[in-house]
Amino acid sequence: MHDADQPTVTGADAPEQTAPDGTAPGGVGFGGFPAGADRTTLAEQPVEFVMVPPEPRAPRRDRRMGGVAAAAVVAGVVAAWAVGHQVVATVVHAEVWPAWVAADTAYDEAAADYRETAERAQSAIDRGDALVAIAVGELVADEDRANLEASISAAGEAIADRPASPGIAELDAPSTFAPAWERYADVVEMIGLIPSREAASARYEAARDRVAEGSLAIADATEAIVAGAEARTAAAIEENPSATVASRVAVEDAVAALRHSPGVSSGDTTRYADLAAAVDELRASHAAEEAERVEFPVRAEIEDFARSVAFGVPFDVEWAYEVGGYASDGYYSGTAEFFEDGDGEGWGLISLTHSIEDAWSWDENAKAVVVHEVGHVQVMREACATIFTGAEFGGDHEVWATAWAIGMGYDLPGAGIEAYGRPTDAQIAAASACR
Repeated sequence: MHDADQPTVTGADAPEQTAPDGTAPGGVGFGGFPAGADRTTLAEQPVEFVMVPPEPRAPRRDRRMGGVAAAAVVAGVVAAWAVGHQVVATVVHAEVWPAWVAADTAYDEAAADYRETAERAQSAIDRGDALVAIAVGELVADEDRANLEASISAAGEAIADRPASPGIAELDAPSTFAPAWERYADVVEMIGLIPSREAASARYEAARDRVAEGSLAIADATEAIVAGAEARTAAAIEENPSATVASRVAVEDAVAALRHSPGVSSGDTTRYADLAAAVDELRASHAAEEAERVEFPVRAEIEDFARSVAFGVPFDVEWAYEVGGYASDGYYSGTAEFFEDGDGEGWGLISLTHSIEDAWSWDENAKAVVVHEVGHVQVMREACATIFTGAEFGGDHEVWATAWAIGMGYDLPGAGIEAYGRPTDAQIAAASACR
């Protein structure tokens, strides 16, 4: 504690405090001189300046690395970077790949469809060209032939307008290893190829449809020619009713051949010419039959009678002096033959001697012979064929024809009784069921 009224003295203003011997209290001189030292002498001596070193620190570690270690670190960083890029590239590639495969597959299918359609169209063109060469004559309308030629030309133009191909792409599948930069390159390429493939698919599909339409037009034009020929042929048959069955069947067979193969795929290049010739023969046959009906009215009457009891079975009638080895001088003779037609129904040919014509008006046996021959051709009817081949007849033609004639009311020697004997009552009854 100090008196507040007394000033506090510090520094140079403080009075010098000395001991009686002139020393400072505590034995140390003021200013750091040793006690008892000569101030003047010491003051005149030079003072050496000494740098006091700082407190020593703990030694630092050397942070420098060797070259191998540094390279390893850099390699690790690069490897991590590369692995990261590889993973990213692989994932992106795998994500884009299905879209590319779908687009490429769709294109492949469209291109294959186009090629197949174009091949069929070319075949249609070839057949059409061959048909143009053979479809001649009055049975082929000029407008139908011109339409076929125009259809062939249009189909050829459609095939010639082949769509552009997008080219071949060589890309690695996700299952195949490839470095990241190749994966990225494939991804970029796929992104550009996908719309290109889709556009190509659309082009090929459109081209396929055009080519298919060309083929269809050829088919329609071919059908028009065939249908036109059929219609004209049917009209010719209708206009010539007296033509022989043989001539009508020839025309029908020619039409069936034309319908079965209207072109020349079977190697036959004369179908239309054959049909035209058959129609000509039909017309000639009609004219000849009409002339004979005028010249031989009794024969015409006999033929009309024969057809009236034939239940629709078609047949022709031929007249001769001698039939089956029997001459007209002493016998009534007749024969029956069977022929198949294109429909499998068949037709017959009955031959009669002139003696039947001569005795027609006065001898029922002459009529009975005619009925007997008509009985033969009845086996072409399904209802009669079953009976004919059954247990009663076992396929015996003469017993059958005789029994059938008797069942028709001609129980006379001329019905076949004189030549083959009388059938049993069971046989006559069985044949009578065929009406």
